[in-house]
Amino acid sequence: MRKRVAAYCRVSTKEELQQYSLESQQNYYKDLIESNPDFIFVGIYADKASGLKKKNRVQFERMIKDCKRKKIDIIYTKSISRFARNTLDFLKVIRKLKQLNVDVYFQNEQIWLKKERGEFNMAVHAAVAQEESMSKSRSIRWGLVYGFQSGMSKLANRICYGYEQDKDGKLIINEEEAKNVKLIFELYLQGYSLSGISKELKRRGILSPTGKETWTSAAIDKMLGNEKYIGQALLQKTHIPDVLEQKQKKNKGELAQYLYENNHRGIIDSAMFEAVQAERARRSNVVLDEQGKPIRKSTRHSSGNSLSGKIRCGECGRNFRRITTHSGGIVWRCAGRVEKNGTCKARTVKQSEIDEKIVKNKCCEIIILEEEIMLLGQ
Repeated sequence: MRKRVAAYCRVSTKEELQQYSLESQQNYYKDLIESNPDFIFVGIYADKASGLKKKNRVQFERMIKDCKRKKIDIIYTKSISRFARNTLDFLKVIRKLKQLNVDVYFQNEQIWLKKERGEFNMAVHAAVAQEESMSKSRSIRWGLVYGFQSGMSKLANRICYGYEQDKDGKLIINEEEAKNVKLIFELYLQGYSLSGISKELKRRGILSPTGKETWTSAAIDKMLGNEKYIGQALLQKTHIPDVLEQKQKKNKGELAQYLYENNHRGIIDSAMFEAVQAERARRSNVVLDEQGKPIRKSTRHSSGNSLSGKIRCGECGRNFRRITTHSGGIVWRCAGRVEKNGTCKARTVKQSEIDEKIVKNKCCEIIILEEEIMLLGQ
């Protein structure tokens, strides 16, 4: 009976991509399998990414599922290193395939899975492949750190919304997108929430960085905290603690970070950027305790100020919002003016005006009139 045969290919490095492209591997295995009269060509399963990341091994997972569905009898692959992230995973996979009565031929090692009486020989090959992979990762890591330290890292010029690259790979401002970046920062300081900014951008017909009508709050928040908008580049914000797991985590001081100042021309001035960071911290519902551990605040930012919800507009009746200005000062503006793009004409009131009025008075509500601040008692 003819065997149903598939092949698994993967390309993970630029060098390999130049020498043995994924397309050439696929053509090679297709010709090899179809030239054998005892084989029925089932297909090629090919992944183009890191072999250590399971999320990038979609085709591999599909191939295993097809084995469970009894669609494959034999798998051809270049080497053991192509087959699993580490020795433990490799052994799990080959045990499962043995149970499914699926044979595998590893070309570089010239090993047939079913002909191996025990797992020791293949485990040794897998361990060697794992160590080679880890060694390569360490070499790449060393190269990255050297680039960080020397000030030559290309990662400093990675594109983000508002920028593009010139012919030398340096960041230059995209003037059209830069207008939107400035708008987002201005709206935030005017008191808009992240979702409020998203709605305003949609109302104005401004598409997200991915070309969608709706901006996510996460994308807006990330922009508000991005130092690139003041001409800086902070490198090594994240790291991978475990080479085998390949899970990227936020760098919270485990490794050194590298700040490139004056790396490119900024879109936002430093005063506005710092004001936004202060406002983000004020609105945040998470603070650090004495041990540096994150804890929840007892109240959210909307009620974090004793006057929040107590200052009412004498023009339209809506509440006033506390706003941090570019210079770091505090003012109050009517929500009807902020959210409705200038519909309400109520004036902006300085924090000092309100403080002066209530310092000797007790009140439960404040009404802002054109020429007067009215205090209402209990």
